[in-house]
Amino acid sequence: MTRKKQSKLILYVIFVFLLLLLIASFVFEFGINKTIEPERLIYTAEGKIVKPPFPSSLKHPLGTDKNGNDLLTKLVIGFKYTFLISIGVTFLRMLIGTVFSFLILFFLKPIKPYIESFLTPFLYVPAFLLFMLLAREEEIIIMTHGEFFLIFYQMLVIVLIGAPPLMSLLMKEFEQLLNKDYVIVSRLLGASKFHIAIRQILPVFKMRFYIVFIQQTITTIILLTHLGVFQIFIGGKARGGIIGDDNKFLSKSSEWGGMIGQSIFDMVHFPWLLLYPAAAVVGLILLLNIIIKQVDNIE
Repeated sequence: MTRKKQSKLILYVIFVFLLLLLIASFVFEFGINKTIEPERLIYTAEGKIVKPPFPSSLKHPLGTDKNGNDLLTKLVIGFKYTFLISIGVTFLRMLIGTVFSFLILFFLKPIKPYIESFLTPFLYVPAFLLFMLLAREEEIIIMTHGEFFLIFYQMLVIVLIGAPPLMSLLMKEFEQLLNKDYVIVSRLLGASKFHIAIRQILPVFKMRFYIVFIQQTITTIILLTHLGVFQIFIGGKARGGIIGDDNKFLSKSSEWGGMIGQSIFDMVHFPWLLLYPAAAVVGLILLLNIIIKQVDNIE
């Protein structure tokens, strides 16, 4: 088997795995999860009452969360939010970055240095700080516009704070291609800017586009994790504890970054609450990095 065919096979296996996991995520939330009762209380042999979270057992392989819900089920349910939000945000970023990069290079070339000066600070300011400045008051947003608007607004902010660094990257990439001999000849022969962008730049950039897309997806997953650590959960917060008696909050959506953030203070007493979601995030990023490597091999 050639290296190229081997890379395609690996990509196929990873895509099938992610698709099956995505399907399972929907089935678990809207099917299986509705038939599973949370493990609220356990009576020990000594007659003591123990409340969740519970460690790993035959019934709950990864243990339970503070509300008595099976942690493995919560991780599977949360996958679709983590994955689809990251993919959706990345798609919008790439669309905005590509369109605006071409507009700047083709129609705003005289002011390009000023635009680059505006974009430069976004390369160094941590994205989670910008998010905290723009979308911190989630309770007010929910009370005013509802939970669905909160998710939309949070995703919009993530898209916008990530677009400037991506635009800076894409402008450099496209500018290098615009300086290629075949592009210069096409321009001299009268090719339109639209023709150059669609027929000569994007086809050559196609494989690189896939790599940048996956890299941006990884960046978004890491950002979601950072936000979770600072107790900012995509979709809002829910009161922790079996009767809402915990002084900490849980992620309503069970998005993996939120599951990590909600458990950082439980590392000592309930380490499984943090370790398993963290392992899930690391595993997903590892798979995406493998995709990048295999796409690079095919190219």
